[in-house]
Amino acid sequence: MPALSIDSWHPIVLSVPLSRRTLIVAPATVTDAVLSQPLVAALRGRDPLGLVDVLAPAPLAAVYRAMSGVRTVIETSLSADRLAPIERARLASRLAATGYHRAFVLEEAVTSALVPWLARIPERLGAGSSRRLGLITRPLPSGQPLRSRADRYASLAFAADQPLPPGLLPPLLDRCPPLPEQTARQLGLDPTAPLILIAPTSELGPTREWPVRHYAELLNQIHRRWPAATIGLLGQARDRAITTRIALLAGNAARNWAGLLDTAGTMALLGRAAVVVTGESETMHLTAALGRPHVAIYGAGDPRAERIAASRRSVLWLRLACNPCEASHCPLGHLKCLNGQTPEAVFTAVSKSLRFSATT
Repeated sequence: MPALSIDSWHPIVLSVPLSRRTLIVAPATVTDAVLSQPLVAALRGRDPLGLVDVLAPAPLAAVYRAMSGVRTVIETSLSADRLAPIERARLASRLAATGYHRAFVLEEAVTSALVPWLARIPERLGAGSSRRLGLITRPLPSGQPLRSRADRYASLAFAADQPLPPGLLPPLLDRCPPLPEQTARQLGLDPTAPLILIAPTSELGPTREWPVRHYAELLNQIHRRWPAATIGLLGQARDRAITTRIALLAGNAARNWAGLLDTAGTMALLGRAAVVVTGESETMHLTAALGRPHVAIYGAGDPRAERIAASRRSVLWLRLACNPCEASHCPLGHLKCLNGQTPEAVFTAVSKSLRFSATT
């Protein structure tokens, strides 16, 4: 057998793709932040050793801290409606030191694409019209066939001509923040009582909000059936007038917590809920992604066009000839899609959810 000389030996070179460092610039709303989770999952699935960081304002930072696969959340006070060139240049200088390979800009404002561009991140994918200015190298797809915004975000993890693979999961938030004991005391929570949460308002307008009188009747029915349960009304500070009307009409059967909790506190409270009732809103998306038992009352929207976890979710939707219209105000003036949904029907869905829910 001839001897193997050093000159005749050739090493076998394995072609292993280099793990990438990715920056996600958060979108404008809590809902869109939740819907961007499948993008994070797709990035980690395609590059398990890669790093995914998120640049986000404080209200959205809590959402990304609840996502597996996100390494670091970089909080920023910069808003999309303010140019702030000096602050953006300083932030870009900090980010440049990390050496990101690519950035996903999910906020549509041109100002949001400035930081990745100033940081000289070579690949910049995202939304809006920033491509015309050279700030974005690949735009976010819009319209059909990807109807869901979650799908459109996730598609950025793949080549422009590559269809989404089957089996893409709905948004999942699996790191629910704990509720501080001080907050629980301030809210007067009884840890032994079932917690039922009602989020009656929507940032999308009146066509996504069930009538106040229906919510009040629902609260009365819940209180009569489960008098020991704690019923809480959720919302922003701007929603307090509506939640106050509901509480008063219901004879103070519920506690009005609108405006008292930030995003992290809301998520922590949702994590304790036996059931949550919402319209089409950011709370609806948070509840579904956290996997809580959930009754979603649809009006002008279309639940078929969304990628939302459905295993613990009841959808109430009247398939009328005029909907889904997706309008913020009823074009016909009757709002039958919401007025026609009775408190009795919603109470039945709540009862079913409570029978099968786990409160932990």
